Amino acid sequence: MQTVPTPTTLVGRVQPGKGDASRWLARFSAAYQGKLGIAVFPGSLNLVLPQAFDWHSAELKPHLIWFGREDYGGERDVLLLPCRLRSLGVQRAFLWTTTTAARERPDPEVIEIIAPLGLRAAFGLQDGDEVTLEVPAGWATGACGRPGVRSAHSLPPVREG
Repeated sequence: MQTVPTPTTLVGRVQPGKGDASRWLARFSAAYQGKLGIAVFPGSLNLVLPQAFDWHSAELKPHLIWFGREDYGGERDVLLLPCRLRSLGVQRAFLWTTTTAARERPDPEVIEIIAPLGLRAAFGLQDGDEVTLEVPAGWATGACGRPGVRSAHSLPPVREG
């Protein structure tokens, strides 16, 4: 009998973004809805984790959704990872990144979350607030990390932006 892996719990802090996601998510809204089966709010919620998030972990590959630029008419390929926002009413959402950012992001501990609604407004989130989410089992951190619960107490301070 095969057991179902337990999702990995992550805790991050809300931090400001650059507003760039809103432009791309609005522009390709219909394509995202077709790919994901849900409407996506034109904007992302940025969270800073205590350690780098490894998009290229072998354990994540079965759970990743590849959204090629040829599929939606964009400039870059996109990776999505289903998640549930436990501290926000178990809201269904997705971690979202371009493949370029997954490889070369200067701040790999920052993840962007997209959802059917504006998470800041819907849940009254402010910079520095903690958000708990679950991702499929096998989430990997940088070389010094290990799977499991990540506490926001060890997070770096929120960047002003």
